[in-house]
Amino acid sequence: MKTKIFKNKKLDFLELRYIKDISQCEKMHLHEELTITALKEGSLNINFNDSSKILNPNEIAIINSNIIHNAILNSEIVKDGYVLYIDKNYLENLNLGISFDYNFLQDDKNCFINLCEILLAEDISLLEKEELFIEFCLNTFSLKENIEEVEKNSLSMKIKNYLDKNFLEDIILEDISKEFNITVVHLIRVFKKEFGLAIHAYILNKKVHKAKELLNSNLPIIEVALQSGFFDQSHLNRSFKRVFQLTPKEFQKNILS
Repeated sequence: MKTKIFKNKKLDFLELRYIKDISQCEKMHLHEELTITALKEGSLNINFNDSSKILNPNEIAIINSNIIHNAILNSEIVKDGYVLYIDKNYLENLNLGISFDYNFLQDDKNCFINLCEILLAEDISLLEKEELFIEFCLNTFSLKENIEEVEKNSLSMKIKNYLDKNFLEDIILEDISKEFNITVVHLIRVFKKEFGLAIHAYILNKKVHKAKELLNSNLPIIEVALQSGFFDQSHLNRSFKRVFQLTPKEFQKNILS
């Protein structure tokens, strides 16, 4: 069994486990966290005290905390299983408008697999992981929140100015929300509605342009990557090419020539 785990003390409200060849869990058990499970291949019978549900590929099973259940293989091959554990108190504190008066929810959510792969990636910032996680929660649990236009306009510019000054720092959404005394959810919605970009995307764009500025000198590209806030040179290459349609090396070569 090959397992990968994403767990970080700065995002201590979630834990993701990826299992290459998932096995069944026959013993009835419960989790203190809310859990979300998905498979890429095969299916599972998820059994409760008085009911049973089948989890198929490209579906997610959302099991509330402290609900007794087990999982039995429903086919000979079950591969690529993802289980996300979420602190329910964290979700309640986000004020997402979620009703926790349920035992089990089942839905088609291909975006969950994408979220899992991003959480497991080593070259994606904590900020981006956190923001995509919260956006997944918004989409999954159907938050409705109104933003007043006057507040949006002034607050969004303050947030932008803060990001412009701190985009090279290792910040997470909580840092920004505390700076402006607003919820993380409100932060995400205000900024994206005004600028049309997620916060992590805006920061990545700032880093790419910082790298472009540094490439005008004769710095080695690895040094440019580190000074502009990228994990390594390959991370810079991918991000730079996505924005400018050429690699940093190609850009620097043409500039220097």
